[in-house]
Amino acid sequence: MDESRPLYDQDIHSILLWMPNWIGDVILTLPSLQSLRRAYPKARITVVVKPPSDELLLGHPAINTVLPLPSGPEAGFWKRINFARSLKKYQFDVGIVIPNSFGAAFLLSLTGAKNRLGYNTDGRDILLTHPITTTNHLKKSQYRVEYYFKIFSPLKMDIPDTVFSPVVKQEGDLSVREALLNIGLDEDEEFITLHPGTSKVERSWHVERFGILCQKIFKADGKKLVLLGTKSEEDMLNRIKDYCPPGKVKVIPPMNLRVLAGVLKKSRIFIGNDSGMMHLAAMVGTPIVGIFGPGNPNTSGPYMDSEFCEILTQNYSCSPCRQRFFKECKPSPHNKPYCLEDITVKNVHEAIYRLMKRV
Repeated sequence: MDESRPLYDQDIHSILLWMPNWIGDVILTLPSLQSLRRAYPKARITVVVKPPSDELLLGHPAINTVLPLPSGPEAGFWKRINFARSLKKYQFDVGIVIPNSFGAAFLLSLTGAKNRLGYNTDGRDILLTHPITTTNHLKKSQYRVEYYFKIFSPLKMDIPDTVFSPVVKQEGDLSVREALLNIGLDEDEEFITLHPGTSKVERSWHVERFGILCQKIFKADGKKLVLLGTKSEEDMLNRIKDYCPPGKVKVIPPMNLRVLAGVLKKSRIFIGNDSGMMHLAAMVGTPIVGIFGPGNPNTSGPYMDSEFCEILTQNYSCSPCRQRFFKECKPSPHNKPYCLEDITVKNVHEAIYRLMKRV
């Protein structure tokens, strides 16, 4: 590479992307990644990503290699350092770090990437050859797809893609038909998916309200309901399930994100909190009713046409907040922030049927 020329005017053969930690943020990076592939169709593109997001990216047409970032209790500081150093063999022309943390930029610097792009947050200028200027205002107010795309600005790219590439099935994956049969649904049977969980309990709508909502949906038109959650959320899912007659609410067992994406694509609509699963539903084009409390739908809402989603948020004077729960606001009697507490079952139920009339 000729370092005297701007990066956008150089021949680039090998690119590394250090992806965000959360599933939703990984998905909101994909429009930029797909645009990168269009700009550099012959380059080898490698992504480093924290599991389980690696499941979603395997086989993606914009990516040549997916490398899982060591994670979990056994993945200590030195293991990650050794992992980053092991990537020197790829001789990356460009490395792009999406997370804002100093640690992520430090690990990228250990890969030996000749040109390193990322935001100039947390004093990271010393680790990056092309630090991108941002401000606290932009970090808090800019839609994530646009915010992430700006990191790529030294390269010859036009705009983020507006449509997600399809998820690619891998050998050994269950078919969608098999996954649905395993929970007692036929492939052509219409159902609605609900996801009551989030990464922080303070961001999740009431379990009891999800249960009452299931009752109302079932009584209105008898549709089958499918609950989505993790192994640790099993008790919560069963509590919601008990609000409806036996056999009318199904619980999806743990499965990889590719198969889960296929199940969500078959769903009539998706109802859930601000979470990675909401973004997975958007990725496959499933209409969404999104319940936002302290989060900001203007920065992290689903990446889809507004016709296909209903977003519920109270827009109080303190919204969106920094999510330092109950240090900057008082909790409700149910230990929820009031921006979430004041979203009622009636609000969500009406949003569901507004959406179903449109789509």
